[in-house]
Amino acid sequence: MIRLIASDIDGTLVPDSSDHIDPAYYDLIRELKKKGIWFCVCSGRQYHSMMKLFSPVADDIFCITENGTLIRSKEKIIHRWELRTCDYGPLLEDIRRIDGASAVVSYPDVSYVESGEDSVVYRFLKESYRYRIENVPDLMNLPHEGVLKMTIHCENCEERCRSLLESHWASDLSMASSGVQWIDICSRESGKGEALARLQNYLGVTREETMYFGDNMNDLPAFEKAGISATVSNARAEVQERADIIGGSYDELGVLVEIKRVLGMK
Repeated sequence: MIRLIASDIDGTLVPDSSDHIDPAYYDLIRELKKKGIWFCVCSGRQYHSMMKLFSPVADDIFCITENGTLIRSKEKIIHRWELRTCDYGPLLEDIRRIDGASAVVSYPDVSYVESGEDSVVYRFLKESYRYRIENVPDLMNLPHEGVLKMTIHCENCEERCRSLLESHWASDLSMASSGVQWIDICSRESGKGEALARLQNYLGVTREETMYFGDNMNDLPAFEKAGISATVSNARAEVQERADIIGGSYDELGVLVEIKRVLGMK
């Protein structure tokens, strides 16, 4: 019996950076709630961005935000993981050494960049993702405590960041691709898998009672915490190989179709 369904957003429910989701998902979430099934959106996105996308059902969902560093409902924060303050400066300096890279620093309610308000990353996060974001002259001058995540944005991100991904940071922190242009860097103890497990414990739900949908590498830890792991046809090959179910793409409302199929809903 499924009691909790969690899903990634970008590349799974919607195209990357979309600020619109098919309203059929709102109806689905309401139907699931009536059946006693919780729905959780699990994303690298900021909570503010997620609430913009799911505003009609904001009271009916849980959110795992910032790539698994913050778990919350509309009413309260359930748990959060933060970067160590001692890592902030050295990590930011190493990101700055990557050619063409921009850093994004995320706190629970706001994110910051230093690229300028005309920069690609600032406009992309503000206009496409609808982030609550501010531009500052120097990220190093921000508080080093309370940081959920640092994100690297650049073209061919995995390739350009390879030296960083293979450095000592790989054992000190969690670093995962969340899209072609993004690398998320978080506390080693955090991630979508750990966050999903925390939410399961909070709700009294078992692994076998959980279904999870995702499309990218940062979703794989959550697959391990779900009785049913599912993906979409447009997902990375590595993810499709690990999934129990491969549904249609986001254009085909693959997640909605598979949920209804598995649960026997019309």
